[in-house]
Amino acid sequence: MEIIIVACGNVNKDQLINLYKSIEDPFVIGVDRGTLTAMEAGLPISLSVGDYDSLLEGEDKKLSQLDNKQVLNPIKDDSDTEHSLRMAIDMKPDRIYMIGVTGGRLDHELSCIRMLRLAAEEEIEAYILDEKNRIRVARGEVEISKNISFYYRDGDYKRHYVSVLPYGDQLRDLTEKGFKYEIENFRLAADNSRGVSNELKQEKGIISCQDYMIIMETRD
Repeated sequence: MEIIIVACGNVNKDQLINLYKSIEDPFVIGVDRGTLTAMEAGLPISLSVGDYDSLLEGEDKKLSQLDNKQVLNPIKDDSDTEHSLRMAIDMKPDRIYMIGVTGGRLDHELSCIRMLRLAAEEEIEAYILDEKNRIRVARGEVEISKNISFYYRDGDYKRHYVSVLPYGDQLRDLTEKGFKYEIENFRLAADNSRGVSNELKQEKGIISCQDYMIIMETRD
């Protein structure tokens, strides 16, 4: 099973529709006003979650038709997005995609990137997606491949970059193979930008480290 979480940030509806079509029978979770975004893109809503404080006047009527909706107390200790992600993790899916969590408030964006570790700790692949970024948190060995739709756009491969950032204060024994700039057993501190803007030299590259890494695949 694969889960798509649609939150309240900026969403490219074409990207969302293409993501939905690329997955066989995905479970779609709409987060607060992100539910409306998913509905407008034509996605069937499996579950809607939120305190719905972001809805504009009259928009609550559009959600009244939903059968599966969980209304959260607006006075709580987690965000609607974190609540939705934890629910998704509890479902033990193979993969989770979060869309609509970037392009808005930077505090929410940073929080969402860091909460990807919740999935990594359960050995579940989880990604934040937008038009220019595919972000994950992982440790161990990670394969990066050109042969995915993220890199293929408008009939051609676009120039893309791979950046590795420490989740904590450093990455110990970081190794990157198959890239333009290869490193082996390198110590990358959080205040060092050396992990930014690498490029695949081969069709596939391998990144490995036993510390948690933020891996960002980006394109111009």
